[in-house]
Amino acid sequence: MDLSIPFQGLKEGNHQYQFSIGNKFFEAFPEGDVHQGKLEVSVELTKRSTGLETWFSIHGKVIVACDRCLDDLEMDIDYEGKLFFEFGEETVEVTDELIMISANQNSLELDQYIYEFIVLSLPIQKFHPNDAKGKTLCNREMLDKLNKLYRNNEEDEIVDPRWDKLKDLIN
Repeated sequence: MDLSIPFQGLKEGNHQYQFSIGNKFFEAFPEGDVHQGKLEVSVELTKRSTGLETWFSIHGKVIVACDRCLDDLEMDIDYEGKLFFEFGEETVEVTDELIMISANQNSLELDQYIYEFIVLSLPIQKFHPNDAKGKTLCNREMLDKLNKLYRNNEEDEIVDPRWDKLKDLIN
């Protein structure tokens, strides 16, 4: 999916752009955490003689794998943030929010930035919430298998008695 804004020939001032992204957008990032979603992206671009200022607003839902049971998990995305593009000799990322773009470039390619904003909007730990009784909504069958494997690994663990002496040093 091509999320680009041609800025060559735009008058200085504010310009509004709207994009709808879905599953096809996420196919371009097969190694990423997000593989499905439906989001609305608003971009407000302010063109100046020295560069461009963009304000992004991204809202919608994505599907990610639960960190606990690996089942699909729907998560809300609400992101707002700015990026600055300054005109220069070559395209290079100066800081997280400032990108120098070549004078030969005539459009902003936003796909990668939008994907990164979506991923950065996700919490560090992604897992199903608990129900009203406090029980997890994760896949129970998968959790049982993981617990069984964990217990088997604990039983198989052979402890070298020399490590016990080192543990005594900590206490």
